Amino acid sequence: MCFAALLNGDATDRSVLEIVRDELPRSLGNGTVAALLVIAVSVLEGAPLTMTTGLALGAVALGAVLHQSVLLGGVALLRGRERLGGPSSVDG
Repeated sequence: MCFAALLNGDATDRSVLEIVRDELPRSLGNGTVAALLVIAVSVLEGAPLTMTTGLALGAVALGAVLHQSVLLGGVALLRGRERLGGPSSVDG
Protein backbone atom coordinates (compact mmCIF):
# COMPACT_ATOMS: atom_id res chain seq x y z
CA MET A 1 0.00 0.00 0.00
CA CYS A 2 2.75 2.44 0.85
CA PHE A 3 3.69 3.83 -2.51
CA ALA A 4 0.51 2.59 -4.19
CA ALA A 5 -1.54 4.83 -1.87
CA LEU A 6 0.66 7.77 -2.74
CA LEU A 7 0.19 7.17 -6.46
CA ASN A 8 -3.47 6.18 -6.70
CA GLY A 9 -5.02 8.96 -4.61
CA ASP A 10 -5.83 6.92 -1.49
CA ALA A 11 -3.51 9.07 0.58
CA THR A 12 -5.75 12.10 0.27
CA ASP A 13 -9.03 10.20 0.76
CA ARG A 14 -8.28 8.04 3.81
CA SER A 15 -7.49 9.01 7.39
CA VAL A 16 -3.87 9.07 8.47
CA LEU A 17 -4.60 6.57 11.23
CA GLU A 18 -6.11 4.15 8.73
CA ILE A 19 -3.14 4.51 6.38
CA VAL A 20 -0.63 3.94 9.19
CA ARG A 21 -2.58 0.95 10.55
CA ASP A 22 -2.79 -0.68 7.11
CA GLU A 23 0.90 -0.15 6.50
CA LEU A 24 2.09 -1.46 9.89
CA PRO A 25 2.72 -5.08 8.78
CA ARG A 26 4.90 -3.91 5.87
CA SER A 27 6.83 -1.50 8.06
CA LEU A 28 7.47 -4.23 10.63
CA GLY A 29 8.56 -6.48 7.77
CA ASN A 30 11.13 -3.89 6.73
CA GLY A 31 12.34 -3.68 10.32
CA THR A 32 12.59 -7.46 10.51
CA VAL A 33 14.74 -7.59 7.40
CA ALA A 34 17.00 -4.92 8.92
CA ALA A 35 17.17 -6.97 12.14
CA LEU A 36 18.19 -10.10 10.22
CA LEU A 37 21.02 -8.16 8.62
CA VAL A 38 22.11 -6.83 12.01
CA ILE A 39 22.04 -10.35 13.48
CA ALA A 40 24.09 -11.75 10.59
CA VAL A 41 26.76 -9.08 10.95
CA SER A 42 26.79 -9.34 14.74
CA VAL A 43 27.22 -13.11 14.65
CA LEU A 44 30.01 -12.83 12.08
CA GLU A 45 31.76 -10.24 14.23
CA GLY A 46 31.32 -12.30 17.40
CA ALA A 47 29.23 -9.75 19.28
CA PRO A 48 27.72 -10.83 22.60
CA LEU A 49 24.16 -12.17 22.54
CA THR A 50 22.79 -9.32 24.64
CA MET A 51 24.24 -6.73 22.30
CA THR A 52 22.99 -8.60 19.24
CA THR A 53 19.50 -8.84 20.74
CA GLY A 54 19.41 -5.15 21.58
CA LEU A 55 20.66 -4.14 18.17
CA ALA A 56 18.14 -6.42 16.45
CA LEU A 57 15.23 -4.99 18.45
CA GLY A 58 16.45 -1.51 17.66
CA ALA A 59 16.64 -2.37 13.97
CA VAL A 60 13.02 -3.59 13.96
CA ALA A 61 11.86 -0.40 15.66
CA LEU A 62 13.96 1.91 13.50
CA GLY A 63 12.99 0.14 10.29
CA ALA A 64 9.30 0.43 11.16
CA VAL A 65 9.60 4.09 12.18
CA LEU A 66 11.54 5.02 9.05
CA HIS A 67 9.04 3.25 6.80
CA GLN A 68 6.08 4.96 8.45
CA SER A 69 7.89 8.33 8.42
CA VAL A 70 8.46 8.16 4.68
CA LEU A 71 4.84 7.19 4.17
CA LEU A 72 3.55 10.04 6.37
CA GLY A 73 5.88 12.49 4.67
CA GLY A 74 4.46 11.48 1.29
CA VAL A 75 0.90 11.76 2.57
CA ALA A 76 1.61 15.22 3.99
CA LEU A 77 3.13 16.39 0.71
CA LEU A 78 0.20 15.11 -1.33
CA ARG A 79 -2.35 16.64 1.02
CA GLY A 80 -0.50 19.94 1.01
CA ARG A 81 -0.36 19.90 -2.76
CA GLU A 82 -4.07 19.15 -2.94
CA ARG A 83 -4.88 22.05 -0.58
CA LEU A 84 -2.88 24.42 -2.73
CA GLY A 85 -4.75 23.21 -5.81
CA GLY A 86 -1.69 21.84 -7.55
CA PRO A 87 -1.73 18.88 -9.93
CA SER A 88 -1.55 15.44 -8.39
CA SER A 89 0.43 12.51 -9.72
CA VAL A 90 -2.88 10.83 -10.62
CA ASP A 91 -3.86 13.64 -12.98
CA GLY A 92 -0.97 12.84 -15.27
